[in-house]
Amino acid sequence: MIQRRKTMPKRSPQQNGTPQQLEQLLSTLPTLAFEPELADLNMGHEELRTLLQSERTEADILMELLTEEFIADLDQRLEEMETVHSEKSIKSILAKVTRHQIANKDKIPYLSNPVLIAIFLKTRSAVEGKELDLAGLPAVMDEFDKRNHDYIQGLTQKVQVSEEAGLSIKADEELSEEEKPKERIPAIKADIYTKYLALVPAEKQEQVEEDLDVFLVDFEPPPVAEWDADLVKEFMEKWFLENANPLEEDLESMRESLSNLFDFLAEEELLSAGFLDAASMYLQKS
Repeated sequence: MIQRRKTMPKRSPQQNGTPQQLEQLLSTLPTLAFEPELADLNMGHEELRTLLQSERTEADILMELLTEEFIADLDQRLEEMETVHSEKSIKSILAKVTRHQIANKDKIPYLSNPVLIAIFLKTRSAVEGKELDLAGLPAVMDEFDKRNHDYIQGLTQKVQVSEEAGLSIKADEELSEEEKPKERIPAIKADIYTKYLALVPAEKQEQVEEDLDVFLVDFEPPPVAEWDADLVKEFMEKWFLENANPLEEDLESMRESLSNLFDFLAEEELLSAGFLDAASMYLQKS
């Protein structure tokens, strides 16, 4: 899938999703630590004060303070932030990104999470009798990165090597179990899919094909008769977010492409009873 995605035509830049805007969005992540929902959240003043008196490295101290209780508290606050603010608001987007990073700690180490680092630095400043505000945050974050650059870089490389080794072992096991790959049964028959694409307006053809290629080929859903609303929810809320890192415009495009496809398949009487209503309702609310 990775090789195939590399050769696919890239989407033309959109006004609301340029690389510069995405970079600016990601650079804003640490400021979440100063939002009202997280303002009183810290990693434990007394615990940090004790650890700072030891000979442990700063990275080790930070990891020691990232307890399950702290992560659970942070995740709950971020979830509330997502709920309270509109889906398109900057706070909701940043909260969602941070929760995604925390949930994928095996691929995204905690020491690479700017929100966790910002909370740690804010806690440390308080313990040292200083006050860290938004204006001083960038400089303090930069100093933290410089002090721990080698450690973080080594940790990241270790995770990458571990992932590559795991993928290699898994691939070898799969090849040994099967002499040749199983022939994949498409979710929708080729003639039906071709008929649908012929109805898509020319100006939307490329976008629709790319969206549905992700759903039908990369996601690999079962035959259309077995589809249900849970399948759509799993794709939109889990698989698509984790594998495509979509921007809001990508999510909107995918909702529209799936909704139109489902309408067509309903007219062709290929969907299970009740699927269209449930899926349409979900896509409108998601």
